[in-house]
Amino acid sequence: KSANNKSGKRAKITGPRDRGATSMQGRGPDFRTCQTVVELADLARCHLDSMSNRDIAAFWSILPRLLRNRGAQDPNLEEKLRCVIGTTCTRMHSFQCRDLAQTSLGIAKTISQVSRGNQQYCADDPLQIIRGLFVKESQCSQVFDSI
Repeated sequence: KSANNKSGKRAKITGPRDRGATSMQGRGPDFRTCQTVVELADLARCHLDSMSNRDIAAFWSILPRLLRNRGAQDPNLEEKLRCVIGTTCTRMHSFQCRDLAQTSLGIAKTISQVSRGNQQYCADDPLQIIRGLFVKESQCSQVFDSI
């Protein structure tokens, strides 16, 4: 945004409305740098105690986009995802509307992707692990009960 100042020249307006991705740096983990589900889960698990509700919502928003990217497997992925799911369910009651909507949509998209068709994946594939957590163990019921 810009406006004319007293001399008639254009001046940039800054302030609380001048927000962007760069203004959020330093507050929590930057999930936008993650290329795979394993990287995303690892970053979330490392920062879980210091993550804001907005950070948790960002995790769930990015997860469905990364499901199609293949990468290294992590034998601890299921445990890391369980921790994020648990923290999400515990803290969801304190989410503001935007964070609740973003989290709900991200979880719904994730469940939709992993429950499509009857495709079989390797046991250590992130898609299979997430399918096991949400579809086979009915974790989605716990999550949506929290919502």
